[in-house]
Amino acid sequence: MSTEVDAADLLAAVRRIADTGPDRVVVRYHHRTLTYRELASAIDLMVPVTRSQSMDDRAAVVAAVFAGMPALSSECDPATVAAVVDGTFARVFADLAELDDASNAPKGALRTNEIDLRDIASRLAAS
Repeated sequence: MSTEVDAADLLAAVRRIADTGPDRVVVRYHHRTLTYRELASAIDLMVPVTRSQSMDDRAAVVAAVFAGMPALSSECDPATVAAVVDGTFARVFADLAELDDASNAPKGALRTNEIDLRDIASRLAAS
């Protein structure tokens, strides 16, 4: 993946993950967590503002992280702030890759059928 993240891909990824796993945590900072549902809602509020200021949609994501993590605004260490924001972007794409892997897995591999359960039970009984 290039270091330059496409803004449309980032927004689409957040929305897709929010649709499938809204309570999944995307970022942690101190004792606060931010879920995909919260992040997507904050992004929806920020996009019109950042676009009206001729900013890239990535700015809306950054603003949404700050909105969801108010303590981040008072963080004195710029490296910590950058790590939280960069970590959020990385987490989104890692979670998207995981979601894509799960959706591309053979459907039979995701389920345990009756034969599998009988096999497991027979192995346990033999032990």
